[in-house]
Amino acid sequence: MEGALAGSMKRRARKTERGGLDLIEEAAHLLRSVGASTWLLYYAGSIPFVLGFLYFWADMSRNPYASRHVAAFSLGVAILYLWMKHWQALFARAIRAQLAGETLSSLTLRDHLRGFVAQSILQTPGLVVTPLSVIPLGLPLAWVIAFFQSVSALGDPAGGDVSKLFKRACRQASLWPLQNHVALSLTALFGGCVFLNLCIAAYVLPGLIKMLFGVESIFTQSAAAMLNTTFLLVVAGATYLCIDPLLKVIYALRCFHGEAVESGEDIRSELRRFRVKPERLAAGLALLITLSSVATMSAQEPAAPAPVVSQPVSAVDLDRAISDVIQERKYTWRMPPTKQVAEGGPGVIARFFNRMGEMIRDGIRAVLQWINDFLRKLFYRKSTPGGGGSGSGWMVTQQILLFVLVAAVATALVLFLMRHLKRRKNAPGPIAADAVPTVPDLSDENVGADQMPEDGWTRLGRELFERGEYRLALRAFYLASLAHLAARNLIRIARHKSNRDYAIELQRRAHALPELLPLFGENLSVFERIWYGMHEVNPQLVTEFANRVERIRTP
Repeated sequence: MEGALAGSMKRRARKTERGGLDLIEEAAHLLRSVGASTWLLYYAGSIPFVLGFLYFWADMSRNPYASRHVAAFSLGVAILYLWMKHWQALFARAIRAQLAGETLSSLTLRDHLRGFVAQSILQTPGLVVTPLSVIPLGLPLAWVIAFFQSVSALGDPAGGDVSKLFKRACRQASLWPLQNHVALSLTALFGGCVFLNLCIAAYVLPGLIKMLFGVESIFTQSAAAMLNTTFLLVVAGATYLCIDPLLKVIYALRCFHGEAVESGEDIRSELRRFRVKPERLAAGLALLITLSSVATMSAQEPAAPAPVVSQPVSAVDLDRAISDVIQERKYTWRMPPTKQVAEGGPGVIARFFNRMGEMIRDGIRAVLQWINDFLRKLFYRKSTPGGGGSGSGWMVTQQILLFVLVAAVATALVLFLMRHLKRRKNAPGPIAADAVPTVPDLSDENVGADQMPEDGWTRLGRELFERGEYRLALRAFYLASLAHLAARNLIRIARHKSNRDYAIELQRRAHALPELLPLFGENLSVFERIWYGMHEVNPQLVTEFANRVERIRTP
């Protein structure tokens, strides 16, 4: 009896086994339908662990005194790991309740403690066993992952103890190995694609922020700054937070369908969908009773009187009755109109108007005939040697229209040419515009060094110096030095940059030209004291400033 039952279960297991791709599609569909509270269960445990682990890694790799607190930090990361596993088990419990169509019951503090202990006992060896399973060619890796994922999927804190959870996880890990391998392979491939996408996004993001907001960072100055383990771990942590919920739902589905082979839970969940709620059942019964009462009242109404049998009618009487009805006034509009014929022929007045009409028609016909003869004499061409044939009138009319059209086109063309020649003769000649050089207003703070070339700033500075405007001349020479450095790609002129930004940029790019830095620094100090401060300016100071600019321009 037991052998027959086991054989029946095996056959049902083979029938209910789904492909790995179908399992992933079902998991993705189920993951889209879960509520915000279920998502909160997962990320309440996973986000603290990921952030804590990243902080631990960055601190251990860069802090020179990390050895002093490595034990305390390691304990904190371990506690966050167990915290994460407990909340992931609660997330899987909510998924299984949604699959079974049941309401999720609340847990007591004792249930939480029991579940936390069970996950701590069974999940902790996974940190060692999972890497070791890769060593023998990775063959038992899929079963090991399935076991620890099943522990999370079956880890209901209100369920059985640790030993029962261990046996159930072992049984589900060994069930449907082909489905397990296919699902893991496709999920790993999908995770690799997500990792690459996040790497590209993280690489592009600093440049995008700089382009939009002008924020300079170490990643925009050198892309090599991203090549460190912390950056890769951040991207890996983000990938884990994106992929692991899908993996949890996949193994929750595997465990649900696997245990349903023996318990029939999948059939019971389907039947629960057809379960009628009590309030709906009461409403249906009330509607049925109302309809029955209406039917009973309709049956008790008095019967209609029997139809009266009519007497037979003869054909003569029927024709006469129809004729009488047709002759009624309301049906006369359907009768054909009768033609009234006058007796004795038309009268004198009628005959007079008839004759007048015939005379007018004869006159019109004679005029048209005369016009036709006249046109035929003008445009008639013999089509046959024997004279004009019949039906040549349309040809004459066509020729007339053609001549009129040609004449109209020729007239329009002559008028157009006359107007064009007249307009061309009266049109004014082109006006030569002379380019007027624009000189920026140096007293305006918005004037930048990129508004004029280097020689233009120098020429303007000399003109201002000759006019005695030494303060403006000093600024013109300073802008000339900036334009010169920008032309040598030692700085990049931008409106949002300050003078100190240019000095820092010059220190970074012109380290191979050490003589430029003190010259530019001294000119910058003089310029800021005079332009933004209250220091006096004199010709000697401007001359020394211009000489330092010339030394900067000297290669």
